[in-house]
Parts: sequence; C-alpha cells; structure tokens
Amino acid sequence: MAIVGNAQSIFAKHNGSAIDDHNVVIRFNRGFVSDKQAQGSRTDIVILACDLTAEEVAQFNAVYVLNRSHRTKCGDVTFKNVIRQKLKQKTGAQPSSGFMAIWLCRYAKAKSIDLYGFDFEHTPTFYNPVGYVTKHNYNEEEKFVRKLAEKGIVRIN
Repeated sequence: MAIVGNAQSIFAKHNGSAIDDHNVVIRFNRGFVSDKQAQGSRTDIVILACDLTAEEVAQFNAVYVLNRSHRTKCGDVTFKNVIRQKLKQKTGAQPSSGFMAIWLCRYAKAKSIDLYGFDFEHTPTFYNPVGYVTKHNYNEEEKFVRKLAEKGIVRIN
C-alpha cells in the first residue's frame, strides 16, 4: 500500500511511478495531484477530514471515500470514534488522517506500507495557507511511525 501525504517535501522527489506501482494508493483531503512525477496519479482510497464538494472528490477518481468526520456529505464510510480516541491517547492530540490511515493499514494486515509525502510537518502541508495551525501532534506521530519503520512495518520514502 502507498499512503501519500501532503507535505510540501513530496515535490522534491520523483516517486510518482513508484506510488502508482502499488496495489492500493491512499490520499487525503485536498491532496489533489498537481505533479504526477512527484505524486503519482492513481487514487484508490481518499480519506477526508475537510469539506469537499462532490466535484472535488471526483477529481481523485477514487474507488472508496472514507470520511473521518461527519462534516463531509460525500463520504461512504466513517471512522468510528473509538479509533480516533485510541490514537488520540497515543499522541495526546487529534490524530491526523495519515496517522489514522497507517493504523488502518496495519489493522488490515497490509503486506507492506510505503509512506510518501510524510515529513511530520518539517515542511508545511502544500495546500494549507501560511500560518495554519494544526490540531495534530506530529512530533508524537513521528515517534510512533519511526518505531514502525525500525521494525520494518512501514517504509518512509
């Protein structure tokens, strides 16, 4: 599985082909593809935590839309609060969509999980305005994910 984050740093690498070669490609929120060489072009699952119109969601051409909040009306699956609460306990803050996706893939016993465009806010999310303040604790999420990487459970590309 390829989980494609929205860090600005994704554009510094040309992982598009590697992303598209995965069996499943997951994207998030307003992470629309603007550079196929960097971001790939496929989307199998899009996970939303923001309001998007049906037309915006259609841009992903995704097979599944997972809605992690009740605000978005175009999602067809919703994360249960128990998942959010469990991950919130791990980080002390609202879990990011990417963190929830990693957990979901682990739970689904994915054979491999490759992360692209994840730098845990060392660079800003490419679509957020300057000065955007997040509700997530990326430092704690990074510690958890790096431990998974040390165990060979995920690869950070």
